[in-house]
Amino acid sequence: MNKKTLITSLIILIGILMTTFFVMDWVVFYKCGAVEQCLEDNSNYQNIAKFAVTTIMTLVVFFIGKNSLCKRDRIFLQAGFAMALCADFCLKIMHNYTHVFDRRDEYTLLGICFFMVVQALFIYRHTRTSDKDNHSPWILCIPFAVMFIANALHLFLIFKSPTVPIIATYGTFLICSLIVACKAPKNGYFPAKNARNIKYGMILFFCCDACVGISLATGPDHSIKQIVATVANNFVWYFYTPALILLGLSGYKRKE
Repeated sequence: MNKKTLITSLIILIGILMTTFFVMDWVVFYKCGAVEQCLEDNSNYQNIAKFAVTTIMTLVVFFIGKNSLCKRDRIFLQAGFAMALCADFCLKIMHNYTHVFDRRDEYTLLGICFFMVVQALFIYRHTRTSDKDNHSPWILCIPFAVMFIANALHLFLIFKSPTVPIIATYGTFLICSLIVACKAPKNGYFPAKNARNIKYGMILFFCCDACVGISLATGPDHSIKQIVATVANNFVWYFYTPALILLGLSGYKRKE
């Protein structure tokens, strides 16, 4: 089996997994409504399938080899996907299957921290203008400034929980990453198809995290707030899966 056939087969497998867990999410929603415990008890398959999607796409990225745009681009893309795999391991596995440790909130925050690294790597990758570019993107100063300010406010007890500083910092990383990705087609470094994959991949990534933000707005079971949060949560991987595919394939050298 040649590499192209292998990659195509893995993408098809991801499509099958996405279809099944997306359907199952809505079947469980129909069964449980907005009862949080019921939703969690009936989401084992979805959690495993979603983590499998990230794992498969990480393998696809590590299969790039000589088909990369350049060695440095391959390294940054592979590092980004390795961090995304760590993040989803925290969010889909550790968060859901390690109740004995009673550290679910900590795993969520750790997953978000891994995604900060993902976005930082993507920002560096998507602002490059040459194969030998050792630039330092100025836009990275913005999320790091927000990180410093938010943690300083937490230190002085303005924020009693680390959740707000972490989410604020990640949100800034995400917005900056979206901005530079949308500019990628105009920068001229990436081939046109790769640049489009980067742009649309990050737009979908942003939509995914917007749904995550809405899903965090929990309330009493069956309340409007909880129903909206549950519906938004069902759409997270609807956007995240194609985002991973587009960003992963953006590292492959393709014919124009």
